[in-house]
Amino acid sequence: MIYKMLKINTHRLVPSLIVFILLFGNIKSQEYDVTIWGIPVGTAELQQIADNEISFKLQSHDLIDYVFPVELEYYSKFDKNNYTIIKNKKTTEQKTEEQNYEATLKRENILIYNEKDSIKLKPNTHSLLSLLVRIINSPVDSIDTKWFNLENEGILYETRFLWNDTTIISIKNEDIICDHYRLDLKMLDDNDKIFDKTDYFNELFFDINSIRQIWVEKWQKQQRIIKITIKNNPINLSLTIKN
Repeated sequence: MIYKMLKINTHRLVPSLIVFILLFGNIKSQEYDVTIWGIPVGTAELQQIADNEISFKLQSHDLIDYVFPVELEYYSKFDKNNYTIIKNKKTTEQKTEEQNYEATLKRENILIYNEKDSIKLKPNTHSLLSLLVRIINSPVDSIDTKWFNLENEGILYETRFLWNDTTIISIKNEDIICDHYRLDLKMLDDNDKIFDKTDYFNELFFDINSIRQIWVEKWQKQQRIIKITIKNNPINLSLTIKN
């Protein structure tokens, strides 16, 4: 009797287990401490949901919420072969301001925001998040000094990674060997700019005067972004991995 019950439960369990693996087996999540001038101001999470989906969340600390509360989430779906945009979504709350949108590639090289505003993309255009997936998955010689097309909220850019060196980042007494890059941006066209305002993180990252640096773990099967810094006088924002 017990054998029959186990046999029946096993038959029920296996399909459920397969569904669980398919749904959650590809999730890769990293948490980050967010600091400005070295002062903790919040936490962030970069989560690769599947081979072609990724999200980024940032939340200010309770103490910061009294002065400048920030809560944002970016999402990107992309072609896993060339990292180009399929869909972008964004939800943000910043002080009393909110911004929400969904942008979808409806037809060849036309990205449509909220089913009304459109922009014509250049071939093989990335989103910010798909660009981060690219740097995680790419050896240095395949991306170093090469220009890639990038779109953000109706503005077109060219961007490139410049490899600086291989260095060690120490996190909680652990030394992590990283490839250290600088990320350059060159604005191509803002005639189709979709929004007059954006969130603070997005504004800082895409400011042409900002200096953006990224440290990517080296020699690992599952490489991780260990640290991101954005400097734009007098602001010095850092995201540093927790674990």
